[in-house]
Amino acid sequence: MSASINPSAAKDAQTRDRILQAGAELFGKKGFNGTGLAEILTLAGVPKGSFYHYFSSKEEFGVVLIERARDEYLDELRGILSDRKLSSVKRLRTVFEHTRDECSLTGPTVECLIPKLALETSQLSEPVHAAVKSAYQLFAALLAQVIREGQAAGEIAATHDADRLANVLVMLWEGAAIRMQIERSISPLDDFLTFVFDTLLGSAQ
Repeated sequence: MSASINPSAAKDAQTRDRILQAGAELFGKKGFNGTGLAEILTLAGVPKGSFYHYFSSKEEFGVVLIERARDEYLDELRGILSDRKLSSVKRLRTVFEHTRDECSLTGPTVECLIPKLALETSQLSEPVHAAVKSAYQLFAALLAQVIREGQAAGEIAATHDADRLANVLVMLWEGAAIRMQIERSISPLDDFLTFVFDTLLGSAQ
C-alpha cells in the first residue's frame, strides 16, 4: 500500500521551492547584497512571513541556494566525467564544452549564481563565503580525479600536480566566464578550450 501524500507538506515544499527559484534568479542578476528579501518574496508570490517559516535568515537562505546550485551542477558533471568510454582528456574537454554550449544557447550575458556570488566574497558573511569556496573546491576535486586517471593512462603529463592543475583549470575557466560577461561574447570560452586542450594538455596526449 503506497503512502499517502500530505497536502500540507506538498504545499510547503512548493512554496519553499518558489522562494529558492526567485532567490536564484535575483541573486544571479543583482548579487547577494544587491537583492532584498522583499524583492525575492514579491517575485515568488508569497507573503513575508513565509520566508521565516523556511529560513532563519537571509544568510541561511544564501547557503541553501549555493549548496543546491552546487549539487545540481556537480551531479551533471559527474555524469560526463564518469563516462569511461571516453579518454580522460576528452571527458575533461566535454565538461567545459557542455557549459560553453549552454552559454551559446542562453546568451553570453547569462548570470550564474555561484560565479556571481564569487565576485562578492569579500563582502559576504563567513557561512556564505564558505559555501561558495566549497563549490569551487568540489569542482576542482572532480577534475583532479580525472586528471590522475589521465596521467596513469599516459594521456596527461605526469609532471603536472593533479590538484594544482585542476585548480588552475577552474581559475582559468572562471576568468574566461567573467571576460565573456564583459565582452558579451563566448569567444573567451573558446580561447580557454583552445589554450587548455590544444596547448597545455594537447602535447601530452
